[in-house]
Amino acid sequence: MRLGWLLVALLIISKFIALMPEAHAIPAHSSQLANEIKVTSDTIRVKLSDLGRVLTIKGTDLSLSLAQKPELGSVQADRWVVDCNRNLIYQPETGKSRAIPRTGVLIESLSGILSVNQRRFRDQLVVYPKSDLNPSCMVVNHLPIEKYLESVVNGEFNSKWAETAVEAQIIAARTYAVYQMKEVRRRSVSVFDVESTQKDQVYLGMDRADSKAAQLVERTKGMVMVSSDKKPIKAFYHASCGGQTILPEQVWGGHFAGFHHAVTCPFCHGSPSFQWQHSLSLSQIEQKIRSGIQKDASNRGFWPDRFLKSPRSWTLSGVTATESEDHRAQDLVFAFTSKTGQALNVAMNAYQARNWLDPAKIKSTWFSLIQKGRSILFSGKGSGHGVGMCQWGAKRMGEKGYTREQILSYYYPGIKIAKAF
Repeated sequence: MRLGWLLVALLIISKFIALMPEAHAIPAHSSQLANEIKVTSDTIRVKLSDLGRVLTIKGTDLSLSLAQKPELGSVQADRWVVDCNRNLIYQPETGKSRAIPRTGVLIESLSGILSVNQRRFRDQLVVYPKSDLNPSCMVVNHLPIEKYLESVVNGEFNSKWAETAVEAQIIAARTYAVYQMKEVRRRSVSVFDVESTQKDQVYLGMDRADSKAAQLVERTKGMVMVSSDKKPIKAFYHASCGGQTILPEQVWGGHFAGFHHAVTCPFCHGSPSFQWQHSLSLSQIEQKIRSGIQKDASNRGFWPDRFLKSPRSWTLSGVTATESEDHRAQDLVFAFTSKTGQALNVAMNAYQARNWLDPAKIKSTWFSLIQKGRSILFSGKGSGHGVGMCQWGAKRMGEKGYTREQILSYYYPGIKIAKAF
């Protein structure tokens, strides 16, 4: 009977994945078979970034199965290679390959740890082929949220900071993650909950986790901030507010529960980015605008068709900024002239424009502009969007002896702390 199951499994899997001589198929429901994709209330799905176009995945007895049909059985080996350019997965020893199905392949190691191009991750990886929306294949790491947070601690802040400050930031990071998980799954719009970059929270796998981070995550296990409706808030945070936080609607144009008013922050004056300056030539700005138009389709709508049809036929002559009530830049206005003498002014949201120009150097939207010949000098304060918790402010509050609850209630007035799970 067992031999019959083995033959059936071999026949089914061979339709989808090339079987290698060194690999072996195993019966469905075996204790060694890859688990079904983990999507539970405490499992987070993280879209990994910057892995490259050729992925070498290693681990102990890596189990490979179809992501949506693990009951068909799995194939095992210690190494798989994914060619994202051709949407193929193969074992190097044989070179035999098979196309990655649209619904993806599920890979996990019996040890619970596997690596992708030398970067280590826990639990499960799901690899999806490239598509019109993703120029390279997409890799999503499924793991417990508490293990995810152990990496986020040193990706977003530092486990060596004052313990109460780190605990406050862990609670904020967990709250943000839980909010995203609930929102994405409620709408069923994506196969991942968060990205591994600053777009959500910086996650670099096991290599950024340490024992101190694990200890502080455990100490705050399950804790999240909730608003008056007892639901987790989208707990935005940023590096340094420059002395004053702002509300979400001032950045993204929409209200978020749990954010009632901005707060004055006297704690981040010692941050490296409390004040900054950066200069860009007009030709550099032109290049960055053209690059943004190519790479960021979601914000291309700020630009009129007559510019998009031929960006190089326009020459940038100046940049000015309109201010919001809190004196932050609201829009950047780019003044162009064409080769035929036509004038064109394009207004772009300052937060999005900053991301195009260089968010690492133009650190926030709290800046003023001075044009000197063919150059623009940006002089500003703070780093990041300015909403929610100021990380450098929280660090200083922890050093001064504030509790995690005092830190969180200062930057998120009116919130309560509850257990999510």
